[in-house]
Amino acid sequence: MPFRPFSGILLVLGLAASLGGLFGTLQYTRSWNRLSERLEQDTYAAADHVELLIRSMRLSAEMLLEHLAPENLTEGAKPAIAEVMRENHGLAAALVLDRTGHVVAGQYGGGDPVGLDLSDRPYFSVHRHHSWDGFYVNAPIRARIDSAWSLPLSLPIHDREGQFAGVVAVVAQEAFFAHLRTPFRAEDLRVFLRMRPDGQFIALPDPHGTKPLPLSVRETLAPHVDHETSPHPGTMHYDLPDLVVALRQSPSGLFDVLALRSSAKMRAEALTAALRTGLGATVAAQLVGMAGLGLARWAKAAQTEAERARFLQERLRLATSAGRIGVWDLDILNNHEIWDETMHALYGLIPGSFEGGLEAWLDHVHPEDRVKARADFRRAREHGTDLASDYRILTPEGEIRVMRTHARFFRDRQGRAVRALGVNYDVTEQVAREAELVAARAEAEAARARIAHDALHDPLTGLANRRGMDLCMRESFENVRPDLPFAYLHLDVDRFKSINDVFGHQAGDHLLCAVARLLTRAAPEGAVVARMGGDEFAIFVQGTGAETRARSCAERFLRACREPVVFEGKKLWFSVSVGVSARAGGDAGELVQNADIALYEAKNAGRDRIIVFSPELRRRVEHTKRISDKLVDALRQDRIAVHFQPQIDARNQRLVGAEALVRWHDPEEGVIPPDRFLPVAREMGLLARIDGIVLRKSVETVRSLAARGIKLPRISVNVDVQRLMQPDLFEDLAALGPLPCPLAFELLETLDFDEITDAMLEVLARLRAQGIAIEIDDFGRGRTSLATVQRIRPDRLKIDRSLTAQSARAPEGVDPVVEAICNIGRALGIGVTAEGIESPDQAAALARIGCDCLQGFLFARPMSDVDLANWIGARSERMTA
Repeated sequence: MPFRPFSGILLVLGLAASLGGLFGTLQYTRSWNRLSERLEQDTYAAADHVELLIRSMRLSAEMLLEHLAPENLTEGAKPAIAEVMRENHGLAAALVLDRTGHVVAGQYGGGDPVGLDLSDRPYFSVHRHHSWDGFYVNAPIRARIDSAWSLPLSLPIHDREGQFAGVVAVVAQEAFFAHLRTPFRAEDLRVFLRMRPDGQFIALPDPHGTKPLPLSVRETLAPHVDHETSPHPGTMHYDLPDLVVALRQSPSGLFDVLALRSSAKMRAEALTAALRTGLGATVAAQLVGMAGLGLARWAKAAQTEAERARFLQERLRLATSAGRIGVWDLDILNNHEIWDETMHALYGLIPGSFEGGLEAWLDHVHPEDRVKARADFRRAREHGTDLASDYRILTPEGEIRVMRTHARFFRDRQGRAVRALGVNYDVTEQVAREAELVAARAEAEAARARIAHDALHDPLTGLANRRGMDLCMRESFENVRPDLPFAYLHLDVDRFKSINDVFGHQAGDHLLCAVARLLTRAAPEGAVVARMGGDEFAIFVQGTGAETRARSCAERFLRACREPVVFEGKKLWFSVSVGVSARAGGDAGELVQNADIALYEAKNAGRDRIIVFSPELRRRVEHTKRISDKLVDALRQDRIAVHFQPQIDARNQRLVGAEALVRWHDPEEGVIPPDRFLPVAREMGLLARIDGIVLRKSVETVRSLAARGIKLPRISVNVDVQRLMQPDLFEDLAALGPLPCPLAFELLETLDFDEITDAMLEVLARLRAQGIAIEIDDFGRGRTSLATVQRIRPDRLKIDRSLTAQSARAPEGVDPVVEAICNIGRALGIGVTAEGIESPDQAAALARIGCDCLQGFLFARPMSDVDLANWIGARSERMTA
């Protein structure tokens, strides 16, 4: 590209003005400078890494060129291309074009490129028309074979007379640059490459997804691309309304690196000032620009052949000095070596102080590299090849540097090597960057491995997670013979939420880890153990005897769960329900679904047990599904009714209240008992809603009776713990208005009151404050301790009907357990109600031991509100007669 002094001055002045403006902004907002410096450093790092890759491509092209014969380009091309592609795995293609632009040899992943006419490609034209010296990096193009974006680098081929004979090209696709994204500190940083001279940008791969260059950036950079006449040194910054952009020219001038970040995030992250860096960048830009202008003027003045000859030596000295390239000349016959000033500086020596030959040079080489250096020199001298190698050296101050050596041997007519001329240049920083790149690549691989592991494993227990289990089962079912036996265990920790609520989530996590260890020890060899989420676990067993081994595993595990887990000195007692399914081949989803059905049955059957799937279980589940569907429809159609069973004073046989009982009459199946649909309602989370309906209809019934002059002394309503803990409970009670008679809430003892929380006690206290009594229903069937009874202080205990029936069969007419409950009530001042009274003897015996309230078929069956009114009226007449 020809140099235009006026344009160059404008470019330098424009860059200086931009950096001056940036300096003013950085001085006003001190924190902005540090973030801009990071952005600039990121462009430097990216430029260096890309420079390495392009250098790698150039070396590959030079290697290919050295093996070609200009008179017959196809001779030796194929093995040379194979070697180039093998040495540089990142290349997508290596091509040899003849003087007409046709591919005569090559290798390309997408197909055979031989015969393609590429004469219209710029990287062929620039060499054919002698408009470019040395290697040429073409702007990104789209390949004809597979339409992928690619970056070609080319070198001209000349015959022995120096005439153009063709082009060697190597091609790297975008994937070649995939690993170039170094671990930048800013997560929102996005990096793009602009390959000269057409200004087209390529986005570096981004872990958050590659996105095109924003329109605002393209519009901002377009004027610079259109009017740019020479590469600009340093870094250009652009402050857009929503983005900050840094544009960095590569050291070779072949491409620019553009980095951008969100302005808002940079302002939020800004912490400290870095004014000196901005000022240094401005000064550096001015110096580089003025130096460039001076070199351009000197180049123009040196156009004549006489001036070129006069300044040839000075230009070489300037080039080697500017590039810090040291030149040495070794007289092999006399073992005398001459170093220039740069060589002395590279080795940390005073100019002119080096004396001697090869061995003197080897004295400065690191001791660990001397054997290799001597062998490389001898091999190149004896085989007639050029010397190219890297060595570490030791400066007099003890500093270790890495030198890259290139040398050529000159021979006399007898073929003896008589002279070697070579160069050294310091690649310490480059080697360090390459090492950093390798380390970063290794770290990225390790991070990918960790991410892959974490995606398939539970972070708390270390077991496989649901995704890992699904993947294992899918692979097993797809890759084994169809008749291989499989077994699947689905396990659930019983009442795990109660442990979390009482002892805290740390205790819950401790218990889950303990369960994971017990499962791992109990699992058969080769089984997959997983935590499926929450308190659910699973074990997948395959192979001969899978079902037997699975059941044995479950039994061992349940036995291990009989012992408590100790957490911070407290014993955590727990149990586990297990569902087991087994089959030969088939579908993994069906195997899991069957285990779920078995687990559901185990929990419904009382927990702490193992249930093996059977077809009967599936029929029951289907029946439950039908009930649940009907129940939802019944709630929508208001088919839930309330019946009432009177409660009688054991001493005087007077009516003291009634218990409200839920009833459901289905149009197709008739009356469905509560024990069939209430467990389903609990599983569906509808129990609290049903309790609300029963309470509302009960209050409406009592009001209706009161309006007719029939007063009910008390009404008892069953309330589930889910309903008690709902935040709208007291709002709904307030909406009922003043209660027409005393109200009691009956709570099932099977709720496990020994794990009652402080929040529950607070709710019970608020209910008592509103005049609502608390009764424990089915007392004697659960496991409530006396300490818990004292803690709750219920107003009444209701003896379970199974104990009442057992009492009727006792020789003395009273069961000791029932008598003990009555004694507890009398001692604590708590009323006692007995359910299931069916004979006068039962009633008399219970009254005799202190039971003050009776309920059962002896007095009345549950009845509708209309029948209740008639029953109360008829009983009142009998009592007064």
